[in-house]
Amino acid sequence: MFRRISELGLGDPSNAFYSRIFPGRLANIEEIQFQLRRLFLRHIEEREDEQIKEDDSNPNFMLEKDMNFRLYPFYINWKKIEANESGYYRIFVHFGYFGASVYSSFKEKYPSLDVNNILYVLTSFISEYLLSNDSGSESSQKLIKEIFEKMPKLDSLCELIQKKIIMMKEAPMILLVLKIYEIYYLIQKNNEELEKVLKNEYLLGTYLNEEEYKNIYQTHYKGKISKALKKVVETNGKDYELPKSKHKFFNHIKLIYKKIKTN
Repeated sequence: MFRRISELGLGDPSNAFYSRIFPGRLANIEEIQFQLRRLFLRHIEEREDEQIKEDDSNPNFMLEKDMNFRLYPFYINWKKIEANESGYYRIFVHFGYFGASVYSSFKEKYPSLDVNNILYVLTSFISEYLLSNDSGSESSQKLIKEIFEKMPKLDSLCELIQKKIIMMKEAPMILLVLKIYEIYYLIQKNNEELEKVLKNEYLLGTYLNEEEYKNIYQTHYKGKISKALKKVVETNGKDYELPKSKHKFFNHIKLIYKKIKTN
């Protein structure tokens, strides 16, 4: 890359040369090279992300071109997406508006957050905070409160699901956030909010066919996330499971729903 820049004549150390072509503050050669590198990297990322094509075969999900960013209920740092700061643009491409909103909320608290680990970081909230042996302590409760203050608000998320203002590529993160809410309200024994979560998990599940649900699990949860979720079940019981198939997912929802109604 640096060789190509020099071949373009941008490796010439003569500041006078750049001053004539780029007047003002861009006369500094290092700034010019920095801007060119940034544009080059952005170009590479865009070429890579062009391979992520939207699937318009499922009418239950919106296409990105039909989304209205002005009406979106969750905060998104659009300025950083445009500048591709700290991976914001990549998150938006891979996980849509919802992913960008979650990333915008948690990036400052977790600087190492990126497109490759964001789902795992969300999963770790379950074992490291909600179900940890220390979860009842004052410090842990404070951290849990901070996490849920940054989470997308449940009522707004449910409204997006019910009105089908969601994209297919957002489904993996939406499913995981709903699971976190499910476990949180299960622990809190807050049956009213838990029932709301279960109904919207079920509704989201009806939007997906069996193959689509399986593909989401295999593509996004397989590996570290699957192992972490398996450990949660082994330690705490099947009430905290995120099943690998749509059929088992519905059975799980019915099981939890029956329990809260019985109790």
